[in-house]
Amino acid sequence: MTNALPDRWRAIGPYVAALLIFLTSRMVVYFAIQFATRFTPRNNVEAWDGGTYWYHHLLRWDASWYYSILLNGYHFSGDNLVQQPVIFFPLYPLIARFVSFVPGVDGYKALLIVANVAAVLAVLALFNLVRADRGDEVALTTVAFLSFFPTSFFLSTGYAESLTLLLMLCFFLLLRKEYYIAAATVAGLALAARATAILLLPVLLWEFWRRRGNHRNQIFLYALLSMLATSGLLVYMIFLWAAFGHPLAFATNRAAWMGGNTIGTGLLDAVMLKPIQLKFPWSLGPTLWDPWFFASFFLLSVVYWRRLSPSLALFGLGVVLLPYLMLSGGQGFVGMSRFLLLAFPVFIIAADLTKGRVWFGASLLGLSAAMLFAYTAMFSQSYWVG
Repeated sequence: MTNALPDRWRAIGPYVAALLIFLTSRMVVYFAIQFATRFTPRNNVEAWDGGTYWYHHLLRWDASWYYSILLNGYHFSGDNLVQQPVIFFPLYPLIARFVSFVPGVDGYKALLIVANVAAVLAVLALFNLVRADRGDEVALTTVAFLSFFPTSFFLSTGYAESLTLLLMLCFFLLLRKEYYIAAATVAGLALAARATAILLLPVLLWEFWRRRGNHRNQIFLYALLSMLATSGLLVYMIFLWAAFGHPLAFATNRAAWMGGNTIGTGLLDAVMLKPIQLKFPWSLGPTLWDPWFFASFFLLSVVYWRRLSPSLALFGLGVVLLPYLMLSGGQGFVGMSRFLLLAFPVFIIAADLTKGRVWFGASLLGLSAAMLFAYTAMFSQSYWVG
């Protein structure tokens, strides 16, 4: 009995430490909102507002569309020059819809509850994933780099980032145990939250081939895993086809959100690296820092990929490149630093590189925390969409 408590604490203590790191970063978010509401006037560009409480400042931009879907469902007129909710995938507002049935929980609170519960679980899943291979120190540092990343406040907003991140991490945890059917199912759910989760499919097929390449009924199993891993997107496309006659409306309507450009517009320019303009960042403005974040994440993914398993390296590089090639090509970096939030393998690389270099790691975290404060303040007063 005397050793029961110390043994139990040794088991759960590191997870508590990971949560405390994340909660500390949420305090930065909270104080940034309080500071902004007192000293920064609201930008009137965006008319929608969730309410007057401090946490309503986490409901901006995309949150208004998710809230509309939660209340009224989807609509699509067929006009791809008009912004419409079909580009937002359904899993996040669907879960929030069920949460809103709880007495005293309205749609605004439901969006934030789902996002923040998913964020806490994602931090624990990330710690568990990294700890198994690299120990507590690197795992906790990885959590710190993610938690204090300048756009990590999106894990607490009315956006789908935290839910998507949680499902991606659960996918890799299941894949490690060779639970392929379960991993494929989780990948399908992730793809119902964000299109970025399509990158889980090649990872799944690679791992299955690498470990079970000579399995009989191989073609059938590949087909089954592929269908499960893409089921979220397939079901959404069937819904769009049945409801509006446009199964690809989620893709075609992006033209309205990209200044009339469709997916792939400017792809050649992106391949030739024309959108990258590494100007000296004289301020904390996101448009100045986004190219630097992209370049840093890309270089870390390419130069230090051997520090990761092949699957994590492939996935991390894919998350870095996909938004650049498909969404940002031809018109600069649209929300690049937000998309990079899902590239958690790069945070693992950064934590591994700073192991034993306390002052270097602390300096990076200090700069990142300052930028987290600034980015949160700008977002809360509608100066930046992310």
